[in-house]
Amino acid sequence: MTLDTTPPAPTDAGPAGPSPGASRTRGSDLLLAAACGAGMSLAFPWTVPGWGIEVLPEGYLEPLSLLVLVPLLVRLGAGTARRAFFLGWIAGAVFFAFLLRWPAEAMTVFGGLPAIAVWPTLSLLWAFLGLFWALPLWAARRIHSTLGWPPERTLPLLWVASEFARNYLLTGFPWGNLGSSQARTLWLAQLASIGGVYLVAGVVVFSNCVLAAWLHSRLQRRPLPRWSLSGLLVVLTAAGAFGAARLSAGAERPTDESLRIAAVQGNLDERAALHGPLAQAWVIQRMLAQSREAAAEGARVAVWPEGTLPDAVPAGVERLFGPPLALEIPGLEIIAGAAVRDAEGGEAFLRNSAFALDGAGWVRGRYDKRHLVPFGEYVPLSWLLPWRWFVPANVAFFRPGEGHEPLRLAPGPLGVLVCYEAIFPEIARETVERGARLLVNITNDAWYLRSAGPAQHLNLARMRAIETGRYLLRAANCGISAVFDERGRERASLPLGLSPNPAERLSAGDLLPAQRLVADVVLLDSETVYQRTGDLFAWICAGFSLALLAVSFRRKNKPATMPAPG
Repeated sequence: MTLDTTPPAPTDAGPAGPSPGASRTRGSDLLLAAACGAGMSLAFPWTVPGWGIEVLPEGYLEPLSLLVLVPLLVRLGAGTARRAFFLGWIAGAVFFAFLLRWPAEAMTVFGGLPAIAVWPTLSLLWAFLGLFWALPLWAARRIHSTLGWPPERTLPLLWVASEFARNYLLTGFPWGNLGSSQARTLWLAQLASIGGVYLVAGVVVFSNCVLAAWLHSRLQRRPLPRWSLSGLLVVLTAAGAFGAARLSAGAERPTDESLRIAAVQGNLDERAALHGPLAQAWVIQRMLAQSREAAAEGARVAVWPEGTLPDAVPAGVERLFGPPLALEIPGLEIIAGAAVRDAEGGEAFLRNSAFALDGAGWVRGRYDKRHLVPFGEYVPLSWLLPWRWFVPANVAFFRPGEGHEPLRLAPGPLGVLVCYEAIFPEIARETVERGARLLVNITNDAWYLRSAGPAQHLNLARMRAIETGRYLLRAANCGISAVFDERGRERASLPLGLSPNPAERLSAGDLLPAQRLVADVVLLDSETVYQRTGDLFAWICAGFSLALLAVSFRRKNKPATMPAPG
């Protein structure tokens, strides 16, 4: 993408294809697009296959995202919108291929699918997600050729609109939002408290566009786009000043209450396949032992991960544990994840739930996960299409809960995000809107073994703390458990607790000991701008993008004599 307004020979309504010169470089264009997509994936937590999880120090590779797309954008400035779409799709598909290798672990080891089925399935996912890179690049090129607007003015808005659509389309899958690449670059991530993760993504893309325009002007020996460079300098300076100010001051007021809370990481490796009454009792005793130690350290609440209990419990259960299995833990409340067996109209189903318990195991409240994982917890349109033929037989069929009401414990209302719900900004915001003073994310990432999945999931949850201005405690079955403050700063964490045994099936004796994390958090009532306005910034970008596209389809290419805007 460049500032050059000279139109391509064919119109974007019906491009005749690349020029002969472009055809000669098509192979290099594909390599360039793939390299840019792969490079962008390095701004996220990643692993080298066979090496296990390697999360690099904070802020080490994240700055790549601010410039790694520059070569692709420069190259796209000389072609048609169709070419921009194709190369953008290649870059996006490669980005998601590097980012989302980890589902293969769950699909092969636990889903029982052969590799010959797994990789084509994932390739379809990568190809589909690549469209969300292709569309904004296509639209920016079309608007450039018809309206003369340079991409640094339009592509950030178009990209935000695309990320926003991906958050909702087909139930939504916002994994890999470019804004979340900055979750560990805290000075820049603070912008999420204003416009959500989408504002951070817009700044990332704006930086790439301006640097691409600058590089193109140098290569073409044209005047530097000073207004664009000044704009980028102003944006980054303002973001840095805002981030520094926000990180140097806490939101806590003298009236805010502190709470000592514990995350109990059971390290129940899914390869052990624990089931049955004896396993249920053993797991409860294992978790209670750590909870009792946490209570002795002053914790008033202990959080157990998603699906801690090996077997589902009946919907009307009144007590999850008690004598002779366990004695009461005075002064402690527990949030425990468990599947619930339910039935309606003669049809049995499950719910993925979080129970609020007192120290004697009595149920005081329950939250049912509302946003389920497609093909993991339910099969989309199973009543209409024979999807059941194409998914593993052991995929459970859950039903969603209703609403995102916090669990009301003695210290205050705690908003629970079950697993996948932590990747959606609007769910955390709604939970806080309903009164949550602390966010609790319970999850089971043991399905993804030693891949980048757990670390990427952790970063997404971290963004929810910044957006909502709430402390967030994350309790993960085998890690990574952590506590983040309302600025996204890590206050405490536990590493992955997977067994080093590489076998696909383990015994209980292979499991690592359970662990606990005890930390002091603050129950907050203050609101961020994002918490008050929601996805307003993303809606504005989406509306502006649609308006520009509508106008572009009513016009032909700009004459070559038009001066460059900006």
